[in-house]
Order: sequence, then C-alpha cells, then structure tokens
Amino acid sequence: MDTNDRSRTILIVEDSLTYRSKLREYLSQDNRYNYIILETETGTEGLRQYRIAQPDAILLDYVLPDMNGLEFLQALQQQIKKPDLPVVLLTEYEKENLANLAIECGAQQYLSKAAVTTENLRLSLHNAIKQGELLRQVAELKMQNKRHLKVLNQKEEQLRLALASARMGIWDWDLLTGQIHWNREHEELFGFALGGFDGTYETFDRCIHPDDRSSLHEHVVKSIETHTSLCHQFRIIWPDGNAHWIETRGEAYFNDAGQPIRTIGTVVNIDERQQAQQLLQTQLEQQRLVLDMTVRIRQSLDLEEILQTTVDEVQQFLQIERVLVYKFLPDWSGKAIVESVGTEWSGILTTDRVYHPCGESAIAHFQQGCIIANADIYNADLDDLHIQLLESLQIRANLVVPIFKGDKLWGLLIAHHCSAPRSWLTSEIELVKQLASQVSIAIQQAKLFAQAQTELTQRKQAEMTLQLLNTQIEQRQSVEALKDEFIGIVSHELRTPLTSMQGALGLLAMGLMDDEPEQMKQMIEIASNETERLVRLVNNILDLDKLDAESKSLEQEWCDAPSLIQRAIDVMTGSAAAAGVDLVKDCPPSQIWVAPDRIVQTLTNLLGNAIKFSPPNSSVSIEMREIDEPISDRSTRFDSVRPITAPSRQIRFAIKDCGRGIPADKLETIFHRFQQVDSSDSRDKGGTGLGLAICRSIVEQHQGQIWVESDWGKGSTFFFDLPQPIHKNALQQGTV
Repeated sequence: MDTNDRSRTILIVEDSLTYRSKLREYLSQDNRYNYIILETETGTEGLRQYRIAQPDAILLDYVLPDMNGLEFLQALQQQIKKPDLPVVLLTEYEKENLANLAIECGAQQYLSKAAVTTENLRLSLHNAIKQGELLRQVAELKMQNKRHLKVLNQKEEQLRLALASARMGIWDWDLLTGQIHWNREHEELFGFALGGFDGTYETFDRCIHPDDRSSLHEHVVKSIETHTSLCHQFRIIWPDGNAHWIETRGEAYFNDAGQPIRTIGTVVNIDERQQAQQLLQTQLEQQRLVLDMTVRIRQSLDLEEILQTTVDEVQQFLQIERVLVYKFLPDWSGKAIVESVGTEWSGILTTDRVYHPCGESAIAHFQQGCIIANADIYNADLDDLHIQLLESLQIRANLVVPIFKGDKLWGLLIAHHCSAPRSWLTSEIELVKQLASQVSIAIQQAKLFAQAQTELTQRKQAEMTLQLLNTQIEQRQSVEALKDEFIGIVSHELRTPLTSMQGALGLLAMGLMDDEPEQMKQMIEIASNETERLVRLVNNILDLDKLDAESKSLEQEWCDAPSLIQRAIDVMTGSAAAAGVDLVKDCPPSQIWVAPDRIVQTLTNLLGNAIKFSPPNSSVSIEMREIDEPISDRSTRFDSVRPITAPSRQIRFAIKDCGRGIPADKLETIFHRFQQVDSSDSRDKGGTGLGLAICRSIVEQHQGQIWVESDWGKGSTFFFDLPQPIHKNALQQGTV
C-alpha cells in the first residue's frame, strides 16, 4: 500500500480528555493506516480546524460545551456546502431517532461510546471516508451529465421523429413557465384535432378520468422529488365521452441548483392491452369461483348451504339484481328454494307461490341441456302471459341454465337482470353453466350421503340390538356363574361345620366317649362351636340378602356419633378383653344422618376383624372426623352410588389395628363375598368371609365409600366416608 494511501488525518471533537485518549489508543491499534490525529474540545474550534486542515474524517461527540452534535453538523454543511459529511457521531445514548437525525444532518456513521472497539471504529472511519469519496465521484458525474445534456437535446428531435412513426405521443412540460407541448400523435391519442390542445395543465387535467386524477398527480410529483422515471397507467375521457386507457413514461430534468425545470415523456394507447388483461382477470376470477365452489362442495354435505352460497357468489360476481335456484315438482311446476336478491328488488321466496320461469315447451329444451339467455324479454320469443309473469317479478333480462340430478332434470339456476336489458357475455354464460354442473354434483352427493346416513343408522341400530343381546347373554352367563360360585362356596362353607358336628356327635352317639368325660366335653364344644359358626354364616347370608332388598329404602335419622361408636365398643368389649386388646375411642361430639343400627353393625364387624388379627397387649383405635375432601371414587359398586340431594359435608370413620396387615393384591378383593386374606382364617379365626361385604353394602347404601390402607406386617386401617347434610334441618327425618 502506498504511504499516502495509508495515511489518514482524523479530527477528534471531544471535550473529554479521557475519552480522546481512549480513541487515540483505539486508532494506534489499527496497523492498516497511519493516523494523523487532531483534537479540539469545542464545536467552534472543531469547525475552525476543519477549514484549516481539511481532515479525512471527524470523530464527533454529540454533547459539546458550546453546541450539540446536530448543530455542529448543520454548521459544517453550511461551511463546506455539501449535504453528506465524513463524520462519525459518538454518543452516550442508544436511540434510533437520534441516529436517524444524525444521518439526516449529513453524518455518515453513528456509534455508541459504550460499544466502540478498535475494529468497529476503524470500519466506521473507513466507511465514512469511502462514502465521501463516492459522493465526490457522483458530483463529477453530474458535471459530465451536464456536458452531455446538450448532446441529448440534439438527439431529442431525432427521437420525436421515431416516436411519431410508432403513433406514440410526446409531451414536453416546461415546469418554469407551466407550458405543455404535445406533438400531433399526442393530440390524436387524447381525441383533439390538430392544434386543439392549448398547452395548459388545466386542459390536460380535464382530460383525465376523475377517478384517476389524484393517482396520476401523486406519481408525477414522486418521480420529480425522487429523481426517478415516471411510468403510470390511467384513463382519459375524449370529447365524445368515451374512455380510453393511456400509459405514460417520462423523465424530469434539473438545473445546477438541483431544481426541476422540465419533464419530457411519451404516451401510448393501451386499450387493447387493458381489455386483454381484464378478460384474463375475469377468466381467473371465474376459475377461482368455480374452484372455490368445488372445494366447498367437497367439504360440505349441507345442500341448502351449498345452493345459497352459489346464488350469493353468482349475484356478486355478475353484479345483477337477483339469482335463484328453482326446483321442479313432479308435475313440472316448481318453486324457488334459495335466492340472492338486491335490497331494492323484491324476493321470489317471500311470495310463497309456484313460479314458472319458462313455458311448458321449454322443458324439453332444458332436458336436452340447452340454456335460455334473453337480453330483453320484450325482444325475446315469449308469449304474452309469460311476459306478464316476468314483468310482475321485475325481470328485464334473464339467463336460465338447467341443473341435473344424474341424467334427470332437477331444476334451474336462474339469473335476473331487473333494471335494464343486458347482453349476456359468453364468459358469463359459461360461468353459470359450470356452477350449475357443480350444483348437480352437490345434489348427487347429498343423495348419496342421505343413503349412507340411512344405512349407517340402520347399521348402528343393528349393532346396538346385537350389543344389547350380547350384554343380556353376558349378564345371564355372569348370573349363572355367580349362582354356581355362590352355591359352591355356600355348600363348602355349610359342609365344613356340618362335617365337624356330624363327626363329634357320631362319636358321642356310639358311646365311645362314655368313659372319657374330658374328651366327651371336647366333642360337645366342637359341635357347639361349629353350630355357632353355621348360625353366623346363615345370618350373614340372610343379612346380605336383606341389605340388597333395602337398598332403596334405608331408614336414616339424626344420631349422636360418639354414642354409636360406644354401642359398637360395648358389643366387642368382651372379645377384646379375651384377646388382650385395648379399644381406644376418639370422636368429637357430632350429630350424623345415618341408619344407626346399620352403622353400629358396620363398626362392630370392623372392630371384630381388627380384634381377631391383633396380637395380645396391642390396641385397636376407632375415630371419627369431619373432612373437607370431596368424596373420591374408591367404590367398586358404581351403580349403587347416588348423588346426595342436599348440601353436604363428609364424616370419616377409621378403625386401626396392629395386626399382620393385608397384601396389596388383596386390598380390593377382601370386600367381595367369601373372600379372606388367608383361607385358613375361616378355621383359625372363625370368620365367614362375609363381614366386609356387609360393611361395603351398608356404606354404599349411605352413598359413601369404604377402603383399606395397610402395611404388611405392621397393621391395617379401614376407612369409610359418609356424606352428610350441612345443617341438621337440611333433611327431615325419613327415608333416603
């Protein structure tokens, strides 16, 4: 790199000595250039230094003692007469609006002091210097353009001659005088006779279509202000009232001061191009409409909705007063079933009468797939009665297209133009025909869907009937299985004590124990115990049957909870004392809504189980508490749980023992009939396997739930929750 190319003079305008030192350090770390650094503390001194030294770039602090950075930039612009300055503005603030103001005032770069590094400082200075060089080159190019302007003017006449042969108009607008010059072709394109244009902007403006004036004016002003080429399409009105499309292109020219002095351009007639574009646009819109209707038909099975959408879309697209769908009846009369009608015109649906859109002779015409397109009913081949009917419906022109269901004529898609005659375009007729075809598909689809729905309904009914039969068979099989299981279990449970009784009594009857009183006494005790066991078994079976019978008529009343618990403890005190088990009660005073005898029975059964399985010198606790939890669904009898009809709270009973515990896989099954943790319990503990089943039945008839939580080897706790009215007077004593 040349030494001069590597040398750069930088002016630092910064009142902070510390930050100037920091900037010098950053620049000294840049090995690409040799920096000559000039420093000032004020904006005034900085402007003076710039005039003297003409540095390559300026590092400018936004906040100076005598001015801010924007004021410095404005003063520098006035001093050197250049809009763009090789300045990098440094500021403590990170605001986008401040950066934009700095750029507008001529600064090339903007840096936050906190973000300055050696690299970004070098890049900012480099960019500012290069942009200044580019601006100087642009200025030189402008000078060259001025020299070429004279040559361009000489070529202009040649261009005019070439454009004349192409029937292209030329305009030349002197912005200083306001005079506009048109060539002959331009006057012809605007409908003027030769020399008929007076050269004023007012006359030109009157030629522009009223809806296009503001748009054309905006484009002309924008092209001048932005120094860009003008290209715009607009409509003009000829003196005879006809509208034509024009495309204009132009350029603006400026003096040395940058002020616009002249615009030159061309105009051409683009009527044919616009017509072609309009035709293409119409075709695209028609295709879009047909495609949209096709998609809606595929997505919807509601025939009425599809028909209504069709008439709405046709009315909007064709900009006509009324569109309707007419359905034939078996006698070839019929009625309009959907319509879309303008607010100023009467509807046909509201008349609730049979409407004949055509004579009877036209039926065969429609059955062959032909259409009717009348531009004016008074010029059509219609009889007087038909004309009178159309007049009563405010119809002046109509378009009628047949709709088929399969190969049979189903109805008509009809468009009415009411305000005036209308010549139906081929594209419009084709659109209505395509939509009528889509309606035919929708009708056929609706028929198939109805058939499918009927078949589906019949199939569902058959499946439901079959499912019901299967359910009944399964229920019957389940009942038979339960019956067999119950008979087997009961037979076994009855046979066991009877066998023991028979054996003991048989020995006594044969006199084998006559000489052995102790053994005789033992045999009598065996017979007595088995008799008690048999009685308990029969009583429990009868109790379960009675509970099932009472499931809908449980007698409940307000009871004192501690008294109920005490009754159960009193019943089991003897058994507890014999087993060496203490009974502990914890129950606050409370009134509860229950069937008292059944709750005592439940507590007695649970206490009895707890005592039987607790070791000597242990305790069994029974407690009751009110809880706020909602009743959880722990019950295995969902059909027996009925919602309580009054506002409710909950009470929870808990019976805890210190026995051997219950395995996890038995926590649910022990509440079933004839189920025990161990089959030997029936012999060793004297149980029947029905006590917990009775407890569950009683609790669930109270609309509650019962469950057990157990740690194997540590003991078990049986819980049951009962819903309660909030207040004692919430329920009257009676049957729930």
